[in-house]
Amino acid sequence: MRVYEWGEEKGRKIMLVHGDATSSPLWTGVAARLVKRGCRLIVFDLWGRGYTDSPNVVHDTRIFGLQLLFAASSSPLSWCTETFSIVGCSGGGGIAMDFVASFSHLVRNVAIMAPAGLLRDLPGSYKALRTAAQEGKPEEELRRLLGTLLDVELEDTSLAREGHEPDVKPSKTGVDSVALQHWQFYYHQGHAASFISTLQHGPIQGQHETWKIACNVLRAKQRANAANGINERFVAICGREDWVVPSDHVREDLDGMMGKDEYVFDVVPGGHGFLLDEVACEQVVDVLAKEWQL
Repeated sequence: MRVYEWGEEKGRKIMLVHGDATSSPLWTGVAARLVKRGCRLIVFDLWGRGYTDSPNVVHDTRIFGLQLLFAASSSPLSWCTETFSIVGCSGGGGIAMDFVASFSHLVRNVAIMAPAGLLRDLPGSYKALRTAAQEGKPEEELRRLLGTLLDVELEDTSLAREGHEPDVKPSKTGVDSVALQHWQFYYHQGHAASFISTLQHGPIQGQHETWKIACNVLRAKQRANAANGINERFVAICGREDWVVPSDHVREDLDGMMGKDEYVFDVVPGGHGFLLDEVACEQVVDVLAKEWQL
């Protein structure tokens, strides 16, 4: 399991959790800004992503919650005896909310970015892959469907083309998300298994009861802190052009579960990958700095 930790040792502890099709470099723009504000960060690659191995187990909320505990306990600092904050993006948002519901005593507060967990509908390519996995289709067919979902060819031909340059340039944060997805698909032997198992069993859809528990926990923490003069709130941020996790769906769901006045909701420019844009990262960190008193 690959874990990165840096920042001021006495700074505000924040754990960043990426989503299902990405890895830790997703947080490049946000992490740099948080460290400049004096925060202490833990960033890690989820199971089967980046440089983390893929355990041969069902990838449900239990295995992801265990991974957050592993990451926290890997630190030489006191992450497990003090509370820390979590920022989760996409699938990482669903993981964060489940962790709050299960380990409330470890969590100070949470921010979710374009969160999965309550998705009302999956993109067609995700549906096709999940259905095929549930029907027990051959590994070759599942790999083909995953390639379609990630928009990659089944074989890496880029090295065979002398002088080849990627068609997609790095994002404004300097992260080439397409290249990262391609590397995982071609060279991470456990990536497909982890991705498919997460799609089948992870906190992607139908997590309403868990989120209700998490919202109750966060609301109670906020009110207790407010009584002591500490005003920090739960944060949700979505991309204005995100069709995977529509912002109006997220806001409607959280208004009902958390209460309109109990959390901060914001929208930034971009689609589902808005954290790859410098402008959006600046806005995200500005919101966190204001609401968490960074």
